[in-house]
Amino acid sequence: MFFSIFQISALGVFLSLVIGKTVYLKKKFKINALKLKLRGKDGIKHLIEFLSFIIVSIWTFVVLFYSLNSAFGTFPNIKTFILFDIFFIKIFGILLVIIAFTIFIWALKDLGLSWRLGIDETDPGVLITKGIYSFIRHPIYLFFDLYFIGTFLINPNLVFLIFTLVIITMMHYQVLAEENFLKERFADEYTKYMKNVGRYLSFTKIKGLFLQKKYSDKSLIEEKQ
Repeated sequence: MFFSIFQISALGVFLSLVIGKTVYLKKKFKINALKLKLRGKDGIKHLIEFLSFIIVSIWTFVVLFYSLNSAFGTFPNIKTFILFDIFFIKIFGILLVIIAFTIFIWALKDLGLSWRLGIDETDPGVLITKGIYSFIRHPIYLFFDLYFIGTFLINPNLVFLIFTLVIITMMHYQVLAEENFLKERFADEYTKYMKNVGRYLSFTKIKGLFLQKKYSDKSLIEEKQ
């Protein structure tokens, strides 16, 4: 029951954040953050991001179906295809989901008016390199990877394994497409940013942040003494 309620709650938070941010930008700043399209001469180029959106939408309903069935037996005929059932692995899955949402919320805050669903070729906003983007180039995609992996560990069956492998692969191709666009749009500024910050994680940057905090705390202690 606990794992099912957790997943339903996580879905609610995810949808609230995405829809809330999109509506907020539209109403307050007249920014259309939804940039998924297949029509026009650039339609084929956006095929992967459109398919990713569809797969994530289907996955959302699948998570809901399995969670409702596990908690309340709502869909008794649903197939499970269980691969393993280990309590501590499910707990680790929950931890990954919590970490994923921490990254997601942080990224949404730092993105500000540059938040988009899809590649916005006409008005992409400014290039964000501060905050979480100072040590992760694509925290939103890292969020999806961790969220899908965590959900699979909570629901260790064949269905979620296939979803996880497919969506992580498609998201990576979407990252590459987005990087090509950003290199064209921001030229040397983005190229320099790519050299300094890792695609999904920059361990040297994180280490630098910890060392900076350590020496800062040490300086404060010495000043008080």
